[in-house]
Amino acid sequence: MMIDRERISFWARLLAIGLSVIFIGSFVLFGIGSNVTYNIFDLIGGQDQQQAQPSGGGLEDQIARAERQVEENPGDAEAVTRLAALYYQAGRLDDAARVLERGRERSPKDPELAMLLGQIRAQQAESASGEKERRELYGEAAKAFAAAADLEPKNEQAFLFAGNAYDAADQPGQAIKYWNGYLELKPEGEQAQAVRERISALLRGGEGGA
Repeated sequence: MMIDRERISFWARLLAIGLSVIFIGSFVLFGIGSNVTYNIFDLIGGQDQQQAQPSGGGLEDQIARAERQVEENPGDAEAVTRLAALYYQAGRLDDAARVLERGRERSPKDPELAMLLGQIRAQQAESASGEKERRELYGEAAKAFAAAADLEPKNEQAFLFAGNAYDAADQPGQAIKYWNGYLELKPEGEQAQAVRERISALLRGGEGGA
């Protein structure tokens, strides 16, 4: 089945916004720019990245310091998140995914690491060169979001993003499963109507299998 580009673009924007919010939160939480005003549209689009650069040295210097911190304390989930956020800001998505994968190996019960990994994988999927690679990356994103949902069963975003990513990966059965989880948590949520409409479309089209 061919991917619906408009649908993918819609879900990708949702994921990008979620990624920006979480990473901006991580900058504030970990004290590397709480006095900085971020332009969320620049952060999503990758434009004027220097405007969002936290104080305390250039971005590469901050990355180097964060890398040392992770090397010294590889089990520190906060240090891993900070380094991944800096890699993301530098446009180094592969490195961000790598450090989050390793972080999850050491902290498998940390739902935030799973959420961040899912969103990085979804970002990578958006820039994938081919449809097969795009689906595979969305599949990896979906697994990470699903792991976050399992770890944090009251996190409606985890269920929503898992459904979105499974849909983008052409796994409609799994998409419907996690969207139903979202609807159970947020029956009147901001995306509830769009989710219901998409579920109905999948069921009408006979695409609701695994």
